[in-house]
Amino acid sequence: MNQINKLITILFFIGLGLNLIFVYFEQGRLYNDVTYGDLSLGSEKYLRSLSVFFLCLSVILNWFMAKDKYLPKIIISYFLILGFITINYIVTGPGITDMTGLMDSKGIGPWLGFGLIFMSYDDERYELFKKFLIASVIVISLYVLYSLITKGVGLYRGQSLASYRIYATNLVWTTPFVFLITKNDNKYKVIRVFAIFMGVFSALICVTRSFLLIYLLVLIFDFIHTEKKTTYLIGFAVLCIFFVYMLFNTDSFSSSYDLLLKRGLEDSRTNQLKGFLNQLNFFDLIVGQGFDPSYVSNGQQSNMIDNQWLKLIWWAGLVPALMYFYLTVFIPFKLFFTKNQDYETKVEAFVLIIWTLACAGMAIHSTMSVVFYFFIICIIQGRLLFKYSQRYEY
Repeated sequence: MNQINKLITILFFIGLGLNLIFVYFEQGRLYNDVTYGDLSLGSEKYLRSLSVFFLCLSVILNWFMAKDKYLPKIIISYFLILGFITINYIVTGPGITDMTGLMDSKGIGPWLGFGLIFMSYDDERYELFKKFLIASVIVISLYVLYSLITKGVGLYRGQSLASYRIYATNLVWTTPFVFLITKNDNKYKVIRVFAIFMGVFSALICVTRSFLLIYLLVLIFDFIHTEKKTTYLIGFAVLCIFFVYMLFNTDSFSSSYDLLLKRGLEDSRTNQLKGFLNQLNFFDLIVGQGFDPSYVSNGQQSNMIDNQWLKLIWWAGLVPALMYFYLTVFIPFKLFFTKNQDYETKVEAFVLIIWTLACAGMAIHSTMSVVFYFFIICIIQGRLLFKYSQRYEY
């Protein structure tokens, strides 16, 4: 790497590292909110501010090095997203000086951070990123184990979510990549088993059916790409027996299991989507409703919808949504279904396919924001976009 590239890489990993540390405080903030009704943060709030600052600075500096590495249509798509959302925020948002608004999922911050898709062209940086992500899964898993020791599992779902939801959400977007990408490296065998175990474990604690479904898809993908399927099935059976033992021999996990069975039959999306779509008009789809849209849900004003694709169209308009769809769905799906695709690209595309499904409502806590897991998704996505740009047959 030349000196500028080294500086970009240092800023990039400082930003990611600070955001990884903030995951712990973000979970603590959720716990205090649920337990005491206190949403405030102490001086640790500057961790996220510094994280976003370093990441966005790396994006800006990196642009001059990366602009010739990606196809013009990819670059145009990104700037259309950023441009439309910036105008949207200036016209309808709380103001440029409002840091909370700027860093909101409907603010400028997350979409400037989306420029991390242009960071992954550098092979050495991307290899360092993969090692960083392995370390990140271990760190977040240690957060989970620490909470297990200090707070326990919790006797009902609200307690579990208060103590583990942020950890589980970040694990579900880091564990699959780590588990799959290290498949053919013997030195990571223990780590990959530990990673998938902690991911499923945290999803069970939170009784999050969508996360469990994601892990099931990951295991199916891994099984398809495994040569020694008998050994795999034996290991999977042992893991299942362990979880069954935990479910039936601990009060906390038993209650989680009962709640999971009940929630598995619930339909928590259909009525919400029907009510939302009935109130959406054609003009809203074109230009968006702006920073603070709302609709009537169960007789009350609401700005929540469990589908990030619809939500993006709702507040930002059709152009940003279509451009994000092109970069996030169209290209990854095309690469995934290309014949004789290399394994690493398959894994990267598979992660984006899961992200697409999650944003469509399969995992409601997945969103575009200044959070650790969104930045991780952007970097993996950027690697796919770089590969797409370099393969002229596309």
